[in-house]
Formats: sequence, C-alpha cells, structure tokens
Amino acid sequence: MARIVLSTFGSTGDFNPFVALGLELRKRGHDIVFAVQDLFAPIVAEQGFSLRRLSGNVVAAMAGQGTKNLGASNPIPSVRALVRYGIMPVLDTQVRELREACQDADLLVTSYGQLAGSFVASERPISWATVALSPVTIPSAYMTTLPLPVQLPQSLQLQVNRLQWRVGSLVLRQIADRPINRVRTHYRLKPLHEALWLGAASPHLVCVTCSPAFQPKPPDWPHYVRMTGFCYWDGASSWESPPELVAFQSDRRPYAVVTAGSIASPLGDVFADYFRTSVQAILSAGVRALVIGQSPGDGPRHDDVLRIPFVPYSVVFPSAAAVIHHGGIGTTAQTLRAGVPSLVVPWGVDQFYTAAQMARSGAGKFLYWRQFTPDRAGAALAGLMTTASYKDHTQALSEAIAGENGAVTLADAILALL
Repeated sequence: MARIVLSTFGSTGDFNPFVALGLELRKRGHDIVFAVQDLFAPIVAEQGFSLRRLSGNVVAAMAGQGTKNLGASNPIPSVRALVRYGIMPVLDTQVRELREACQDADLLVTSYGQLAGSFVASERPISWATVALSPVTIPSAYMTTLPLPVQLPQSLQLQVNRLQWRVGSLVLRQIADRPINRVRTHYRLKPLHEALWLGAASPHLVCVTCSPAFQPKPPDWPHYVRMTGFCYWDGASSWESPPELVAFQSDRRPYAVVTAGSIASPLGDVFADYFRTSVQAILSAGVRALVIGQSPGDGPRHDDVLRIPFVPYSVVFPSAAAVIHHGGIGTTAQTLRAGVPSLVVPWGVDQFYTAAQMARSGAGKFLYWRQFTPDRAGAALAGLMTTASYKDHTQALSEAIAGENGAVTLADAILALL
C-alpha cells in the first residue's frame, strides 16, 4: 500500500476529476490524502479521505475580477488575474504546507496550476505526476488555442497554431514566469520556463484527462504525456432531486439547460446578463429553460423556467435538448458523455480552446461574450436542436467516451511510477 497525496486547486470542475482518481486509488488499497484549499474540505470529509489544508481560495480571489474578464476575446486577462490574485499571494505558504503534507508520502499527484508541487518535487526525492485537465495546457502545432472565423487548409492552420503558441509563450513569461521564479530563487531552485505549460509539470509523467475522441493526441507532444480519457465524478449517487426538479423532468416537453459552472454563484450578479440572455434565447427557441447556478428569486418568474442553485450535470444533461455553458472542460465533458449539443460562450483561460474544439468536432457552436444576444443565441440554439448532424456527432462522441474509463487509465499510469 502506498501513501499518495493528491493536490489540486481551482473550481469544482478542477476538483471533481481528482475525487474520481482518489476513489479509484483507494479501491486498490492505497492511502489517499487530499492537500487542497478549504472550499473542497466538505467533499473530502464526505468521501472519507484524509485532508491537509492549503491556504487560499482561488474562487474567492477570482470573484472580484469577474467583471474585468468577461467580454475578452482571448484568455490573457483571465490568466493574468489567476496568477496575480489566485496563485502568487499564497504560493510561498502553499509550498511549505504541501511539503509538510508530503513528509511520509510515496507519490505526489498535482494538477496544472498547483505550482507548489514543482517546488516540493525539486526539493526532495518523491515520485511525482502532473494531471492536465485540458489539452490546451500542452503546446502543439496541431491544436488551435482560439476560435477562428474561417476554416483554413491544414498546412496554413499549422502555421497559425505555431504563431499562437509562440505569442502565448512570450506573454506567459511576463505574466507567470517572472513572479514564480522570484519565489524559486528564495528556495534556491532553478528557474522555470513556461511555468503554466510544461515548465512546472513532472518530467516523468503528465496525464491529460481528456477523451482522445474529442481531442486526438497530437503527434508532437513529448513521450511522457499520456491521454487517459475524462474522469467523471459529480456526487450524483448521493444527491436527491428536489420535488420541483422531479416535476420539471417529468414533463415530456423538451428543455435546454444553461449553466456557467460552479464559479457563477460566487461571482453573484456578474453572470446576471448571461443567464437573462440565455433564458430569452431558450424560450424563443420553443423549449423550456433549466437554469443551474441561480436561486429561484434571481430572475422573473415564468412557468417554463426552473431556476435551481445546484444539480449534478449527470442528472439533467442526458435528457436535455441542448446546453448553454461557458466551455469549462468539466462541463464540456459532461455534455459529451450525455450526447447533447452545446452552445459555448467562453470568457477565460482554456474555454476559448474548448469552444473552438466543440465547433470543429461538430458537437456544438460558440458565440463570443459580446456576440451573445437573445436573437443570435436563440438562432444558434434552434440550429443545434433542429440540425440532425449535431445530435449525430454528439452521440458518436458519447458512444466513444462510454468505451473509456479515464479514472482507471489514469490510476494505472500513475501507479506505474511506483
């Protein structure tokens, strides 16, 4: 039996795949410890895992920056805010806390962005694996980081992709490498290059928890990068639907879902226009609206609209006609598993890549935040629900994903390090 420390940060979408991994590793007899921020402590306790607390709350830190990030046409503003407000203020403290959590550990598994892991692994001999939830954290000429208005020939697309990654590298050096390396100097560690990509990842194993059916593994990734498939967990097995949701789903009329992920509630009114526009678009498309992330009193009352603060996606996505969402990789993975088409409205970090990939795969459409009006969204949504090819593509992806087991494959790869 090995003692394995799992450490991640971010929103629920970043945390849930680690719960899936922890459950799989524990099933195999290993001692699992979660080193995470306080916002995840209740779930860790509920699932019976050991907990080591890390300082900070990245969701709360980002909440004050939400309005500034919305409306951007690229991920740079959100990445800058994430580094400045979510990572750097607690990095030094988290290094010491994670070091303590790993005192008698055999293996450390960290997510991208959990930069304290690279410090601890550099200071002491410990097996270390990095988990990337989104493919776009690993550069490749075969991946487009931003949606393009037209489809290009492959040779030209590869050139554009290389340019996008090159520009991104220059920007990230200014945003992330400099402040991170100042902290590493304090610990007498070598500086990192492209710390938000492979620079701060394990040189022995990087696992990408994405389905190859959605994003085929690029041929120019390093040999130590593995693609495992999505790791699903949303707590649905112990969750009970409230009566109003039961009644809503019992109605045979079709419905569409709108969500902005787990970060919407902490941001309060920041997403009010997004939800309002989404509801108008859904109703104009002739279906009912299920709004996740809003309390019942957060919008005007309508017989065909149900607002609910939280519901596991696996409970409502499979029977939905379409989903409007922000393009978070966790939410996207749930729509793909359910075989339901998406209208993506990206606003930060990896969501622009996801929007582009959803369109390329035929599983959905996207609108930039500033394009997201009731008329445009309604037309896009109607197209998703009435054009057979979208349902065909999402169903094909769903069937491919059903043949994968991301948590098992991820656990196999990680345990091989031991």
